[in-house]
Amino acid sequence: MELWMGFYLVSFLNIARCVPESSYTVHLNKLSFEKAQNYCKPGSFLTNIPNEKEMAKILKTIWDENSKTDTSFWIGLKKDKGICVEQHLTLKGFHWTVDNSTQSDFKTWKVEPPVTCAILRCGLLSVEYSHSGAKSNGFMDTTCRNEHAFICKRNIQLECPRPEILSSHDMIEPKNDPYTREIVCRSGARFNLTCSKDLVWTVAGNENVDISQLCLECNKGYRRDASGNCADVDECKESKPCEHECQNTEGSYKCLHSYNGNDINEPPQPPTTTLKNRGNSVQTQPTSPPDDVRTNETVLHIDESAGDISNIVVPAIIALLIFIVLLVIVAAIVKGCLRRRSIKLARRKAEAVALNGSSSMEKVNEKEET
Repeated sequence: MELWMGFYLVSFLNIARCVPESSYTVHLNKLSFEKAQNYCKPGSFLTNIPNEKEMAKILKTIWDENSKTDTSFWIGLKKDKGICVEQHLTLKGFHWTVDNSTQSDFKTWKVEPPVTCAILRCGLLSVEYSHSGAKSNGFMDTTCRNEHAFICKRNIQLECPRPEILSSHDMIEPKNDPYTREIVCRSGARFNLTCSKDLVWTVAGNENVDISQLCLECNKGYRRDASGNCADVDECKESKPCEHECQNTEGSYKCLHSYNGNDINEPPQPPTTTLKNRGNSVQTQPTSPPDDVRTNETVLHIDESAGDISNIVVPAIIALLIFIVLLVIVAAIVKGCLRRRSIKLARRKAEAVALNGSSSMEKVNEKEET
């Protein structure tokens, strides 16, 4: 019997270690009670304070926020209309909004709430600061329309969905923290994810990165940084690819040359050899550099302009239009000449018929045929 009891006790302790502790977030932006409630949702709620242990965690969270000015924080404590304040109760007739519970081991009120049944009231946690940390002054109540900083508590009953990461990767899940993951991509890149209060996975330190893209490769010359963004790789620093000076560019690099103190972009002049002929005249000719001397290095990613096609098309169109206009003019001239000729011939025929009769007409016709 004792053996079985020991086994159950060990099992219970193992389960207890795997149950995540409640986590709190302190928000210094001031909102009304209702807006603060909605801000915490869906993964959190305005915190309850069931005991001294939870109070200590909350005070530590407030201190870690490094805020020494805000002394009043909304908590999930509320008294509805029609419910009377009862001074003998621990929560004085208030209840925790997360579960409507009225239980709490923390019994300190900084100011006793006024006895009323008709007014809606909401609860605050009052704190003060010393050189060593934050200290609680107890609960207070006020109208729910006032604006204060507030404290959200993680809803451990709601779980973040599994992160969706494209491409092959490994996912490391800490046993005691269901709200963090470590992603190890095939490339070796590692990213830490955290689950937000809205139950959304984000990269720690950069909430705007699409986590599904983390393990996808960037374009050539780029690599993902710790925040998950594709950043330019400085090849000049990492691999020293150039013999002389290296210039990093966006997504690539360039190798530059230095020619005996001349401008870095000025090509070297080939050496010359002086020759003498029989007439004592001097003649020079360039000599080729030795094979073991490098006069050029490859420059990567040099874009060559292919030329503007409009320089060819536009003149061709203009020439075609001029040719068409000339054809029209020539056709008009020919047509006019033919018309004048036909008019003259008709006029001659008419004159011949009128003066000489048909015989003259025949001569005219014979003349035309010749």
